[in-house]
Amino acid sequence: MLYYSSTVAYSPLGVMNTLSGTSRRFEGALELSYLPPLSAEQRTTGTDKPEATNLAPLFARPRVNARLPGAAMLELSWIPPVRVFDVKANLFAVALSRTFAVTPAVLVVPRVSFLTGRVEGPITCNEETANDGDADLRTYYARVCYGNDSNDFFEPRHVSGEVLVARALSAARWQPYASIGARSERTQFDVGVIRADGSRDPDQPILEVKTTRVYGTAGASWFGLPRTRLAAELYYAPGSVFTVRGLAGVGLW
Repeated sequence: MLYYSSTVAYSPLGVMNTLSGTSRRFEGALELSYLPPLSAEQRTTGTDKPEATNLAPLFARPRVNARLPGAAMLELSWIPPVRVFDVKANLFAVALSRTFAVTPAVLVVPRVSFLTGRVEGPITCNEETANDGDADLRTYYARVCYGNDSNDFFEPRHVSGEVLVARALSAARWQPYASIGARSERTQFDVGVIRADGSRDPDQPILEVKTTRVYGTAGASWFGLPRTRLAAELYYAPGSVFTVRGLAGVGLW
């Protein structure tokens, strides 16, 4: 569950210098994040069956950034409920940050963010996973899953705080940065076994995790083209996930 939660975390993916009066006021961007696959051992809890966690190799997230008065920045994102790779996500995220100049070339950016929503997919009962498994797994799919793919709900809720440090290089075209932060979260997983008549099995559990975990990022933004920003980021949440993310942004105004 913490793996799922960390893969959708709303990380910064670069810094827009809001101290400059000539910087763009609005930016539209698209984030692309890699979802590292889990091994059979990682997908298996104790002696239970393996879960179908490797449904999607990546996910895309549209983002909008807006420069506010007082060197602040507002970030908004929404992943609409469109089914891709047999997964349907409906996630909303918002972040607020402010840039402080320690020196003309060093920026410090405190940032807070919030994320909530739902991700649906056949994780508990998955025909492809059952067919690739042994006879016990196929029997489980036929009897416990009623021969149907499940409709499981994964519902994260994050409140995160972090501090970024960025440095401008090469006439401000390159801007490397690093951050460290903590995320308080409540994550629920609703096991959605579908019975033979098409109804949802009410006897399946709803699992919940409440925790606070640290994470870190490191990356860089590139402003080499007019009205364009490209960014790449390494995201690491100890014990959960280590992944890479990319972003392409265009100044709208």
